[in-house]
Amino acid sequence: MDDPAFAVDARKEFHAELARLNRGLGNNKLILERLRGKRPQRVLDIGCGEGALLAEIRDTLGAQVIGVDLYADPAHTYGVEIIAGDATSIPLPHSDVSISLLTIHHLTEEQIVALVKNVGRSSKRFLIVDLVRHPLPLALLSIFLRPFLNPLVLLDGQQSIRRAYTPDELRALVVEGLTGTDAIFEQWVSPIYGKQVIDISYRN
Repeated sequence: MDDPAFAVDARKEFHAELARLNRGLGNNKLILERLRGKRPQRVLDIGCGEGALLAEIRDTLGAQVIGVDLYADPAHTYGVEIIAGDATSIPLPHSDVSISLLTIHHLTEEQIVALVKNVGRSSKRFLIVDLVRHPLPLALLSIFLRPFLNPLVLLDGQQSIRRAYTPDELRALVVEGLTGTDAIFEQWVSPIYGKQVIDISYRN
């Protein structure tokens, strides 16, 4: 899915399947619960795909929403604005909170550090939810979820877990990205290593 030559129709089908999987695994619910505490007026989704999560945030919380994605398609179906670009380097729209769901594992270490710095220039908060590189979630995906998944989504999920960061690795990269600032963050890892959360407050 990181290949820009990937067919548009196949990419749309993939994102639709991924949106269903995120809802089923509770990823959308987790983000909505984290956002409800300090109801944001404007939310930016980095690596937003077709914008399904943004549409749910808009409809549930009443927030203004905007997305950034490398492969933004103006013909998406969710009725949200999506900017095409590399969020590690372009000027980002101002927002109360930026979110990133299952995107960080697609980035290099240098890109993650750059993204943490770049988001801090335009957002008060950065909520990251991503995978954990660990044998347990890989086994659960490969054995128990296999019958329910599109083969492409299964393959992408297996590859994504293998290339994801351990909690210690991701924490170190966030610390590097926040060096020289007064930002603070918390990290949470699910009991079966299915996901990890980084919640940054930039205090700007």
